[in-house]
Amino acid sequence: MIKIPLYPTYTMTIQLLKIIDGMPVQDFKTMWTTVWDLRGTPQNTVDWKNPDEWIGERLSGIEKEIALKIWKESNKTLNPRWTRGSQFLINAYKLIEDNKGIYQLTEKGKVFINNKENLVTKDIDIKEGLVQILVQLSSIQEGKRADLIDDWENYTINNSNLKKESVIKDYLRRRLVNLIDRKYVKKNGNAYLITELGKLYLDSIELEEENSILSKETKLSRKVESFTIEQRNFLKEYLKQTKPYQFEHIVKDLLYAMGYEDVEVTSPTNDKGVDVTGISQNGITTVKEVIQVKRNTTSNVIRPVLDSLRGSLHRFDAFQGTIITLSDFAKGAKDAAFEKGAAPITLINGEKLIDLLLKYKIGVSKKSFEYYVVDTEYFNEENEDNVE
Repeated sequence: MIKIPLYPTYTMTIQLLKIIDGMPVQDFKTMWTTVWDLRGTPQNTVDWKNPDEWIGERLSGIEKEIALKIWKESNKTLNPRWTRGSQFLINAYKLIEDNKGIYQLTEKGKVFINNKENLVTKDIDIKEGLVQILVQLSSIQEGKRADLIDDWENYTINNSNLKKESVIKDYLRRRLVNLIDRKYVKKNGNAYLITELGKLYLDSIELEEENSILSKETKLSRKVESFTIEQRNFLKEYLKQTKPYQFEHIVKDLLYAMGYEDVEVTSPTNDKGVDVTGISQNGITTVKEVIQVKRNTTSNVIRPVLDSLRGSLHRFDAFQGTIITLSDFAKGAKDAAFEKGAAPITLINGEKLIDLLLKYKIGVSKKSFEYYVVDTEYFNEENEDNVE
């Protein structure tokens, strides 16, 4: 059951556990209560970015001593103000306990801090939806948060009490940060992808729970992933076999789907190095754009091709250009694409083109299927309610 807000990284949580183990409970609570009371409001904000400044300015006595201990013993990586998420996690999963007024690690807490992958961590990952995120990422090549949110939202319906869309999105974002910190997920620009380490971790959970619903769902997602990769390859092969004019019209359809207007394929006898023209929306401004299409897959596009397209912009009253190829671009072309003082030229290689065709459903159709999973929590709640 997903329940932890402000989800922390485990690096932060382990640091906090090690520091407060053996500390008087009341000392830590006093420090935290004081900091919380000073947190400010949306109308009267308080800057907590630099503990070297605010600890001395706002705290004194035992509160200052405890805050400095957390800050210094974490090598100035754990800001005492931002430990609330770790506190939620520690308390919910009983990683530490109050033993006669002193914090003491529980057996679960000792396992959690001493091993990178352990049964305690895996149990938390499963209950808090981190494994679900890895399962989702394993079924796609890579995706932005927007590509993950629908399945994540459906998952939270059956596995949490979350209602607000903004909260559901925040729970996803923070858990992705946790997985990135553990190197199970990599962020590539605005997109996320599961790493080989993440796949191995997912496999280890699958092996331990071979007959579980989670394991079966993982296997199902892997089959979908494999099928999608196969279809990507088929699509690329079909594109290779198209005639030049067919390829240009495919690009035309793609541009229309992306929101371009007045898209035209130029005459093959008088194209001046330009195959397609169109008008794109850039904020509140419309921009005339020229596109050169290179179907050739045997060699990378080199800089002279880019320079030639840039030199043709004025003939079409265009301000920017795009080169689309099934292959890739040589380093010189990449370096010159956004050369200072020159008109920008966007470069779209074969893999990016396939991504766009899939996203805008050009030459492909998106298929989906439904499956049902028994909600065991529902039956557990029923049983508890009926106990006399």
